[in-house]
This record gives sequence, C-alpha cells and structure tokens, in this order.
Amino acid sequence: MASASRPNVLIFLCDQLRIDLLSCYQETLVRTPHITALVSDSCLFERAYTPCAICSPARASLLTGLYPHGHHMFNNSSPRYSYCQHIRPDVAMLQDWIDEETEYESAWFGKWHIGPAQDLFDSRFHNTHDEPYQGGPVFLGTTNWNNKTQIAPLVQSVGRGAAGTLDVKMEGFPDVAAARYMQNFLRTRDSTRPFFATCSFPGPHFPWMVPEEWGIRYDPADIEMWPNRYDTFEGKPVNQRKIRLLNEAQAGDLSADEQDRELKEMLACCFSYMELIDEMVGEVVATLKGLGLYEDTAIIFVADHGDMAGSHGLLNKGAYMYDETYRIPLLLKTPGAGGASRNSSFVHLMDVTATCLHLMTGSEQDSLSGRSLHGQSLLPLAEGVAEWPRTVHYAQFHGDWYGHYSARMVTDGRWKLVWNLTDLCELYDLENDPHELQNRFYDPGLEEVRAAYFKYLTAEAIRTDDAQLHLLLPQVEIEAQGTHGLRV
Repeated sequence: MASASRPNVLIFLCDQLRIDLLSCYQETLVRTPHITALVSDSCLFERAYTPCAICSPARASLLTGLYPHGHHMFNNSSPRYSYCQHIRPDVAMLQDWIDEETEYESAWFGKWHIGPAQDLFDSRFHNTHDEPYQGGPVFLGTTNWNNKTQIAPLVQSVGRGAAGTLDVKMEGFPDVAAARYMQNFLRTRDSTRPFFATCSFPGPHFPWMVPEEWGIRYDPADIEMWPNRYDTFEGKPVNQRKIRLLNEAQAGDLSADEQDRELKEMLACCFSYMELIDEMVGEVVATLKGLGLYEDTAIIFVADHGDMAGSHGLLNKGAYMYDETYRIPLLLKTPGAGGASRNSSFVHLMDVTATCLHLMTGSEQDSLSGRSLHGQSLLPLAEGVAEWPRTVHYAQFHGDWYGHYSARMVTDGRWKLVWNLTDLCELYDLENDPHELQNRFYDPGLEEVRAAYFKYLTAEAIRTDDAQLHLLLPQVEIEAQGTHGLRV
C-alpha cells in the first residue's frame, strides 16, 4: 500500500516528442488539455535534456541512470544495423533494483526498445504487456511498436505513405493499448504494495499515423513553417548537408513549395497523434483518481528525445545535436499534488532515475546497485528547497544508421558547443540565434568563448568518466579548419 514515505510512481514516457508540441511550453496549435491539467499539479522543468537523441540509448539511460558510455547501448537496438543489441550485462536497471531491494510491484507497458522485445519479457519487471500469441496484435512481439502499416492498411495516405490514418479500431492502436494495459494493471494490482509503473507510448514517433476513427484533426493551412526550415548548412558539418540532400533526393520531383505543403499535411497527422496521446494520459490519470490513487502517486511525464519534424529541412533525428531533438518535456507531480511551479535548472533523463530512487526509498541516492548515478533527484527542485549545482548540459552521440561517428555537446543556454570528432565542430549563439542557423565555431574573435566551452565539455567528460574525450585537442579543431580549408 502506498504511503507518504512509499508513494506510487507512474511514468508516462513518450517517444520522440519535441517540446513545442505542448502548450505548457509555448503557444502551439496542438491541443493537449490533459497534459496541461497535469501541469497544474506539477513542477515543469523548462531546461530538460536527453543524454542522447536516439531511442535505445536514451531509454537505457532512463532505467540505469547512466550516460550511454556507462551502459553501452550506444545506438538503436534494431534489426539489420544495430551493433548494440543489449546493455552491458553487469549494469543493473531500475526493475532489477526494485525486485531485489524493495516491496514495490513493478510494471512496464508499451514500447520497449532497450534490446529485443524478449528482453522485456525476460526482465525482472513483475508485470508487462502480453507476449505475442495467435491472433494477437502484431506489435506485441516488436521492441518499438512503431511500424504502423504492419498493424493495418492505410485509409488516408499522407506524405506518400509516411503519415495518415489506419483501418484499425482505437483499442487496436499501440498507444491506446499501452494505456489500456496500464489501466488494467491499476485496477487489478496487489493493493497491499506500492507500485512503480511505466506507460511507454510509442508516439508521437514517426511515422505519424492514427486510427481512421480518430482522424486527422488539424488543417494543414493553419500550420506555420518552422523558422529554421530553410537552413543552408553553410559552414556546418558535411554530414548534415548530405542527410539534407538525401531527404531532397527522396522527395523526387517535388518542388520546394510542394515539399513544404506535404510537410504541413504530415504535421497535421503528427499533431493529431499527439492529441490522441494526450487523451490516453487523461484516461490513465482519470483511472488513478477513480481508484483513489492520485494523491499517493508521483507522476513523471517525459520523452526519450525530440524530433526534427522538418526543422533545418530534416526529419526524425540523427547525427546532429539541435535543440529540437535534445531538449525534452519533463513534468514531475510529487505525491499530494502541491500545485504548479516552473524550474529553469539544467536537468536530464538520469535525474528521473535518481528521482525514482528517492521516491521509493525516502532519501536521496547516489548509486543504483552499487554503480554511481550520473544524475540526482529532482524532488528538492520540485519542492523549491534546494540550489542546483549543474549549470550546463552534456550530451552524446555515438552513431546510428544516420551516421556512425562520435559527437559531444555542452550548453548553458547561452552558447552551445558541439564537438564532432570527424567533421566540422559547431558553436551556436543561442541568445541571438535561437534556431541554430549560424555556426560561429570558426569566427575570429570567439577564441575565449570556444575555450570556455571546451573547458565545460572536458569537465563534464571527466565527471562522468567519458573516455572518448581523450581524443579532444581543441587547438587541432582550429588548425584543421585553417590549414585544410574545411569551412565550406
């Protein structure tokens, strides 16, 4: 049974959700009234980040409290191209610790993508969604639940099949199924024990498809194009221009105006998808309230990473470290719902891990099963009683099919430095260039700025024991540009 010292913990985990799809972060067409209602009882973190903007590494960081270089799931655990199918075997995850050290009942429903689906079924979660069975939904046997056209055929095809509506009932749609599993668990769980549970929505990850009965609920004509849609990539990493050119090649004979019109039509589907997820959040919260569990339950709403969604002319995510993919939404409702607040401290997914440990033990923890955490509890911030020592965010990219090369990023909200090991480096003046269009890394006169942020980068690498930075010699980055004319 939950109590003040042992509250229930419920995580809503979205996949690939950029913060500007939520009205609690900024004005948007997207209707998310249930998440907004949750904000009224929560602390909203304005500067939350992912450690790595691809699914599997970020999700593994959430359950281990470690940066990817600590848990070794460096890229997406997906068939045919993944080189990291599993996290390192000596690293514990939250469900392992819960099973060994607590009386909590644990549950995970929905998208997994921290290794094959079987890893979830074989894990120490006490409850998961069903394993695949004869006649059951096809997505139950997948790790990511994202391949929408494997569920049902398209009814309305948008973006040449990249978005649209599906011939499937609401109850057969993956995000609805995740919520239904969670609601059933809440109704049938062991009421003598507190619970730790995650409702892991596979959306609003691309492809942007919804059930036909839900429908496309937005007019593309009402959607404004992103301010940084038309990035020229002048003076930026070659890799980014190549990905943009690849996207244009896939567009075929469509003109620039036609591509923009198609993107707006696809975004109408994306916005509709997000509204469906908001409806599911509302239904799960209503179930909590109906069962009398809301007051005794801490609720965390978060995403693994964001989505380019056409910003910089790019879709999805990839080998670049723009805010559209690295900033994430993060809400924390503490037990008892103490009212709304906002916090501008630099926080990240591994702080969610530490927060869960704090909630379940009643005190702040600096390790999980003997391994030091890379984050710390958000409860003091949410309660407004503590200063926060972290003034920057440090992030990583280790490679995926978008590009197999290493990159590191550090930002304090004023400037952002991106160190690309095998490409041009980047420096963005976020105060005067919030859409990250102008790379200032090689500008004369910014030597002191570059030096300061390289120091931040190095300090964070040392703090988290990221050995990749042994290859970093800041002066080489400047000399390579000047000697070989790398700025193009």
